[in-house]
Amino acid sequence: MMDNIGIFIFVGLLSVIFQENGWFPNEDMYAISQLVYKYLLPVCIAYTGGIKWGIQTGGILAVLMTAGCVSANESAGILAGMLAAPAAGLCWKYAGEPLKKRAGSGMQMLAGNLLTGMLGCVLAAAGYYAIAPGLRIVSGALTRGINALVIHKMLGALSIIVEPSKVLFLNNIVNHGILVPMGMNQLMQEGQSVLFLVETNPGPGFGLLLALYCMAREKRGEYTAAMAAQGAGGLHEVYFPEVISNLWLLIPLMAAGAAGTECFARMGCGLQAPVSPGSVITIFLMAGKGAWGKAALGIVLSAVISFAGSMLVLRIQKRIRRRTEKELMPESERPQPMKTESIPEREEGNIMVKIQKIGFVCDAGVGSSAMGAAQFRRKLAQNRIEGIQVEAYACDRIPEDLDLIVCQKDFLNLLPGGIGQTEVCPVESLMGGAEFEKLLTVIQERNG
Repeated sequence: MMDNIGIFIFVGLLSVIFQENGWFPNEDMYAISQLVYKYLLPVCIAYTGGIKWGIQTGGILAVLMTAGCVSANESAGILAGMLAAPAAGLCWKYAGEPLKKRAGSGMQMLAGNLLTGMLGCVLAAAGYYAIAPGLRIVSGALTRGINALVIHKMLGALSIIVEPSKVLFLNNIVNHGILVPMGMNQLMQEGQSVLFLVETNPGPGFGLLLALYCMAREKRGEYTAAMAAQGAGGLHEVYFPEVISNLWLLIPLMAAGAAGTECFARMGCGLQAPVSPGSVITIFLMAGKGAWGKAALGIVLSAVISFAGSMLVLRIQKRIRRRTEKELMPESERPQPMKTESIPEREEGNIMVKIQKIGFVCDAGVGSSAMGAAQFRRKLAQNRIEGIQVEAYACDRIPEDLDLIVCQKDFLNLLPGGIGQTEVCPVESLMGGAEFEKLLTVIQERNG
């Protein structure tokens, strides 16, 4: 998801600016955003995930499987891409690649292409006949549950269904397929509908991302971009993978969603038309000037509850993780921190080991690590230190030929065990400071 955050921002900006009720309505530009959101973004997510599991061919197969899903069910979208990525990648890794290697040296290219085509057909059919119908069954069950809660006027309890459905990437099914039609009926009778705010409220997601920002220093650049995409752009999908990987975060999300919906309902706050995407900007546009304060209060309340609850969950988990990690991790696999205070010369045989290739590492390799690497390259240039390569890497793509890994200290225990004897320099922040000066001193003394 984080590798494609720029596409999320692209879709959000086009939608907010050019939709029917946007700043500069333009049907053609808005149509581009919807095309990218429905088809191209799922394909990009599938390819990005597929290559992580099964190199380039795994990415291609994930795209073909996603095509099968989306052909049968357009609303499958991003969820289809996320499901296809590991399925197709692993299929190539454990089935396609071994079969390809069995072919003769002169036939491997032909065998690889034939296998890609055949496996692509099988996976596309699986997406069309298995995944897409499965999502239809799930959406039908959601419709019946939400209908029952609306009939019994239990609006706050909608979050018990809506928030888990959102993080499974069923947000468009829930909103456009269920809540919007119900809201349109309410709109005809009352001139506004609170149902348009149930799924689109950006408060719960923003509070969660803010908590993650505070707890994970090594990923702050990524979470800042995600908050912008979610709050201003209305692309809630940016935080869904975080919840899928940590289901305890569903609890504060549901509590925040329920509080926000009840706040909207009790104050008589509703929207005069459906909003898509669920951005703060589009919500204010559809709320009307007289309801800005009510809409803002509901969003802020849900954000505060989500932030407080998420912080509580993350802090408890961090304490538990710190207690268990040291006991479970073998001594041989623990990365050895680099001591910048006393700098012993490191030798292999009679050859002095110099630092020539440095990797700044974070989760995705495109946020804090990229900014940190750029700043350190400037530091090297300012000090006229040449011949050192400094790059940013995701934690699952660390090359074996690095001389030194630089990461945020809270990220140290998350480094993979396969980094071998590569030295690791944990820092308070990848954004620079006194620790960069110490690292420069180490490099100067090592490299002479």
